[in-house]
Order: sequence, then structure tokens, then C-alpha cells
Amino acid sequence: MAKLLKLMQNEWMKLWHKKGTWTMVALLVLFIIGPGIMLKYYETKEDKTWQQLEQQSIDNYKEILKDDNLSAEDKNHFEDQIAISEYRLANDVPSQDFAGFMSLTGGMLTLVTLFTVIVAASIVSNEFSTGTIKMLLTRPVSRAKILTSKLLTTFIFGLLLIVVNVGVSALVGLILFGGSTGAELEVVNGQVVEKAVWNDLAYHYLLSGGDFVMSILFAFLVGSVFRSSSLAIGLTIFLSFSGGMVVMFLSKFKIVKYIWLTHSDLTQYEHASSILDGITMPFSLTILAIYAVVFLVISYMSFMKRDVTA
Repeated sequence: MAKLLKLMQNEWMKLWHKKGTWTMVALLVLFIIGPGIMLKYYETKEDKTWQQLEQQSIDNYKEILKDDNLSAEDKNHFEDQIAISEYRLANDVPSQDFAGFMSLTGGMLTLVTLFTVIVAASIVSNEFSTGTIKMLLTRPVSRAKILTSKLLTTFIFGLLLIVVNVGVSALVGLILFGGSTGAELEVVNGQVVEKAVWNDLAYHYLLSGGDFVMSILFAFLVGSVFRSSSLAIGLTIFLSFSGGMVVMFLSKFKIVKYIWLTHSDLTQYEHASSILDGITMPFSLTILAIYAVVFLVISYMSFMKRDVTA
């Protein structure tokens, strides 16, 4: 255990000696501060009360609904938005507040996953491309421990980015919007209801862990097997953004239920539904667990058997 911790400490130091690591943290912070400032600027620039802005939104939505070419889905969406705005006006519930901003920045988890994928893809492959893997393997420790230290360091870095995301979001939200507690609203069965913001936010972060973990493991696999960080990053990002289309394309085939892309986005269960009929949360977790083991086995077998050329 002591040797593993020492290896992790070494990997952590190497990670933070790279300018790219600091750049990713800085970008994450900027992507949180930017939207906050724009929301506050828009609020003050309008020189209108939040009630006037809500009424303006209602009028805009009603104009959009006059378009006969709207799909049924879009029509339902805009009708729901009108109902929510009318509820805010009737019950004196402002839309811009600290809790609302925290919900908005919860979407930054996609960026956190992307940055962690970059680390996962390069933490092994860069050792081969630079030749430093030869010095690393001369240490009196097993290859399994070396690879484990790299994997654990990657996950710790990702968790740190999540903490930064939550912490900076809370700080920016308090500074710009104060500690006011409005309410997030949604339409359920035709009725506007107030959401339990903090419970929903925590649940969203928990469900986002599915894509977070699987994307890291897949990038780590590709980076370990092919020694190419660019291939691992590119392939993982491609699958992350096009995974939904792949699932829809294969939706007519039974095999789609056994592809990890179908299940990695666990946020599909936030509203007690899934992108495909017949799959449940336990089934998705089982499939993801199986793929996670497969990804890890291939990564370790490849790293432990790979010859290092002089």
C-alpha cells in the first residue's frame, strides 16, 4: 500500500507540473463565472423587474405558439414554459436565484468529464511516446501497481474538478444572486410543482457518475492499448456526443440493450424514464458494471504484457 501511495503521489506531482492541467482548471472556473456574469448583466441591463421579464417571456412564448409548423413536442414545451412563468407571477417566485444558478452549473459536469478523459487518455500513452515508461518500469514495483496508481490519480483529479465546480458555483452564485431561495419549477401531469432543488441537484450529480466513470475507463483503455492519447480522446468524445444517435440507429435491434452507450447516461432516469422501453436502472447498472470490468481487464492485460522497446 505504501508503494502504491508513493506512486500516486508521483503521478499527482507530474500531473500538476503540466500547464495543461492548470489550463483545464482555469477554463472550468471561467465557464462557471461567464454564464453567471451574463445572467446578472442581462438582469440589470433590462432595467425591469423579474415580474416584467416573466410577462415578457409569456408573450414571446405565445407568439411562438402561433406557428403552425411547430411539432407537438415543441408545442408542449412552450406551453409548459408559459404555465411555469404564470405560476411564478401568481405565487411571487423569482426565476433568478442562487439555487437556480447551481442547477444551471450542474450541466458543467460534461466539461468535467471531458477534462478528466483527456487526463485518462494521456496518463499512460504519454509515458510511451516520451520514453519515460522505461524509467518507470525499472522501479521495484509491479506493473499492476503502476497502472493502478495512474487510474486512481485520474479519478482523484476528476473528483477534484467536481469539487471545484460545486465550490466555485456556490461562491459565484452567492456573490451574484445572494442567498435568496426561490424555486425551480417543472410541469408534472399538467400541474406546476416546485422541485426539491438540492435533492435534485445531488441526484443529478450522482446519476452523472455513470457517464463520468465509463468515459474515463474507456479513454484509459484506448490510451493503454494503443498508446495514443489523441485516438483515446477523439474516440471517447465522438462516442459521448454521438452515442445517442448510435443507440437510436440500433434501437430496432435487441443488441442495443447490451451496448454500454445505451446505459452510460443514467440521467435518463431522473424523470423515471429511459431512452428505450424495457430497461431499468438496475439493468443499466449491471451492464455498466460488466463493461467496466471488461475495460479494466483489457487495460491491465495489455499494459502488463506489452513489451517496451529500447
